[in-house]
This record gives sequence, C-alpha cells and structure tokens, in this order.
Amino acid sequence: MNTLPDAAAAQARINEIQQLYREWTELLPKLEAARQDWRRGEAIMRQLEKFYFDGEYARYHQAIENGLNIDLHTAGEYSVMGEDTLWNAGAEQQALAWQWLRAAVAVLDRGGEEAV
Repeated sequence: MNTLPDAAAAQARINEIQQLYREWTELLPKLEAARQDWRRGEAIMRQLEKFYFDGEYARYHQAIENGLNIDLHTAGEYSVMGEDTLWNAGAEQQALAWQWLRAAVAVLDRGGEEAV
C-alpha cells in the first residue's frame, strides 16, 4: 500500500537532495578542470620520461659525476638529477592513474560509493 509521506519529511528529503545536486553543479567545473590538469600532467610526464629513458639523463648524470659544474639547487623540490626523482614521479603517476581508472570503473558499474 502506497502511503504519502508527511509534508515536513518530504520537504526535508527534497531539500537534502537539492543541496546534493547544488553541490554537484558546483563541483562539476572543478572535476572538468582536474581532467584538463590530468592531461597537462600526462604531457609533462611524457617529456620527463623521454629525458630519463632516452639516455639524456644518463649522459648528464655521468657528466656531473665526472666533474661537470652544474647548479642543481632547486626551489624546494627534488632535483631531476637525483637518482630516483623522475623514476618515482612516473611511479606516482601510474599509481594515481590506476586509482582514477578503478574509481571510474566503479562508477560505471554503479558501485561508485565504494570507489576512491
């Protein structure tokens, strides 16, 4: 038997869902911006990996080891000439990509509340 909810309970629930929708509409541009940031991050990582894996890093590293005078002082981040800096950056990107992929699949499978 279908019974009508009382007006106060119905209004409270509708207000709650309306607030969630409002929050979604405010969040959506941020999610879209994050996607653009992800793409920029991917472009950056491709350049970093090319530097590291195509031999340029090794050539510079060897030259520095042999006495090439290069200022490796940074603004606070690790130096790209550090032994693990670029390797770790790639691993961090890959781990994050897997997290995003799993979260996206969970949403598509309608198990999104358990994602992320």
